[in-house]
Amino acid sequence: MRIAIAGSGGLAQTFAHYINETAHQFVILSRVARPQLTALGYQVLVVDYDDQTDLQFNLRGIDLVISTVSGNPQINLIDAAAVSNVRRFVPAEFEGPPSRRPNNDPLDRGRAACLDRLRHWSHKRRPMRSTIFSCGVFYERFARGGLAAMGIGLSTGVSYQGSYLMDIEAGTAEIVERTLSGEATTISMVSVNDLGRFLVAAIALDPQTWPGEFSMQGDRRTVAEVLQWAETVRGGAQFSTDVIEPGDLAAHLQHATYYQDWIKVHRIQELIATEQRRYDLVNPNLNALVNVIPITFWDWLKAHWA
Repeated sequence: MRIAIAGSGGLAQTFAHYINETAHQFVILSRVARPQLTALGYQVLVVDYDDQTDLQFNLRGIDLVISTVSGNPQINLIDAAAVSNVRRFVPAEFEGPPSRRPNNDPLDRGRAACLDRLRHWSHKRRPMRSTIFSCGVFYERFARGGLAAMGIGLSTGVSYQGSYLMDIEAGTAEIVERTLSGEATTISMVSVNDLGRFLVAAIALDPQTWPGEFSMQGDRRTVAEVLQWAETVRGGAQFSTDVIEPGDLAAHLQHATYYQDWIKVHRIQELIATEQRRYDLVNPNLNALVNVIPITFWDWLKAHWA
């Protein structure tokens, strides 16, 4: 199988690392030359995401596209892949299930338009199929430097250390412990490396048999447990924690927006998504199909912080 990985940031490099351990051939599509990746033996093709001819040329003979780019570049990539007879497309949707998102989602970042484009090409005479990999929250959001330290999510506004739930190094937290219905707020999580392993294991199942969505899980915990475990791994001292009631989230968002505190706006929007259980995967379907034993959140915390 020939695979194209669109993007050259941290997530794309993780996918490349694990695919490189298989017999599959792959190329990395990058806006600029990446000599550090070429030095690893990876084939890097410099592409212009605004040039359909260039994209179609570089996608010739590709069976599977795995995208880590978003917005208009991804829409252009989808169009080029379909015209180039790519059989399956994996969009940059490595979070919660799209079905959990509300209309006019403030966290959309162009993803709804990309999914609409994929649906468009799935109904053609020679359809291009797509599969979403839903994995919840990355453990690395709680790492030193956050996801940004791995070059992931740099355009989202929530990739920095402390942008989601807590800053373990600083010992601070901003959380919503319960939903509006009074239930404990729960999130599903996985490490970036285990996502790569799940993806490669899924490829071994034959992408032509994939469903429209795979979901996977490394761990599933309440927000209160996530905070408690972080405090424990840092010596047991309680964090300076702001517990926001679910009914107060809208007011916090309005306040931050009024004062143009966009960093806080992003944080509160993520808390609203968490309260809505958009990152909660109850019955992940990929775990049972592949032989991947993901690291638990506690073991990841100990390895990273203890």
